[in-house]
Amino acid sequence: MTDPTPTLGALPAPPAAPGSPVAAVAERVRPALAIVRCQGARWSVGFALGAPTTIVASGEAGGCRRELTVESLAGERTTARNVSRSGGVPLLVLDEPIGLTPLEPRGATPALGEPVYAVGVPGGAQAPIVTQGAVAFADERRLHSDAPHPRGSEGGPLVDDAGRVVAVLREPADGGVSPSTPIAPIAERVAGLVPTAEDVRPLAYPGFGLNLGAVWDSGDRLLGAAGLFSADFLDRFVIALELGGYANTDRGALARRVRRSLYVGTVSLGYRIRATFGGGRSATLTPQLGFSIAYDRSEVTTTTVGLADPTCELETQSCELAETETKTETEDWRYRPSAGVRLAAGAFELGYEVYLDLDEIGDTGHRLHVGFRF
Repeated sequence: MTDPTPTLGALPAPPAAPGSPVAAVAERVRPALAIVRCQGARWSVGFALGAPTTIVASGEAGGCRRELTVESLAGERTTARNVSRSGGVPLLVLDEPIGLTPLEPRGATPALGEPVYAVGVPGGAQAPIVTQGAVAFADERRLHSDAPHPRGSEGGPLVDDAGRVVAVLREPADGGVSPSTPIAPIAERVAGLVPTAEDVRPLAYPGFGLNLGAVWDSGDRLLGAAGLFSADFLDRFVIALELGGYANTDRGALARRVRRSLYVGTVSLGYRIRATFGGGRSATLTPQLGFSIAYDRSEVTTTTVGLADPTCELETQSCELAETETKTETEDWRYRPSAGVRLAAGAFELGYEVYLDLDEIGDTGHRLHVGFRF
């Protein structure tokens, strides 16, 4: 699939003064930086460490269950595999080199107050953004510094004056001192990495949803809601179970009132088709086939007006009138194949299904719904 998203956006980084530490860090680190994409959409920042084909990326990249691609700042791109679950920071192995120059990890823990530089490439940046700060706290498991970095830089390196990595940037804090993940344990994982390791992304993962919808069935329109549980396999095939309830009250002619309740359960199999757009946005279209079971209950109330005392004689007496209600209930189980399509953008979802009645075409049902799926 061709990705129409520009390699990087249109916000140029301000030029650094020649000979400054910031300029030296930017020059040293830039060849190691990369953008990690999930099915074409920008996901996080990463950098080469240990080998040109090993990428350290932010924790967000570990949540991608779709195709991973890594793109250098020069525009070269290749697919990648997530080969490590542990440590909080995923390790990606590229399927082929893209000209990255690995950074050197620093083994010693930096001292309190030592200068450090945060390097990131947030969305829209044209070049690395480098900011300077100092170490506020550091041990083998934690490192905090006041080097500011914009959101979207998570996964970028925190380096020392020599351009050696001391930590991996995490989400910046509002208080001015932000946490980072020390590089030493990550470097140990990289050193023990088997290049041929298999992708550790889960083959299947659950999803949940809730939607509001309208059902047109046998000439009636019913309104209601449904809950959805699904299991996605390889981010392509979707098995879903959906349970919903819909109701309608219709006041007809001749003092008739019809209350209809429809409870529908559907099992379906779908195939996800994903498209990406500019700015890292994406949408999915999922055609699906399934089978539905519906419990259909109708209650018809007929109101009539008659004499309160049937023995009263209208010619000789003042007779009172009274209303009489007669209720008739019907129940039916219906088994029908179904077909539909769902369009999703982020958590928002719009869908349409048809419930086919092969015996009575007039009893074919249609459902249009809108909701959220996670």
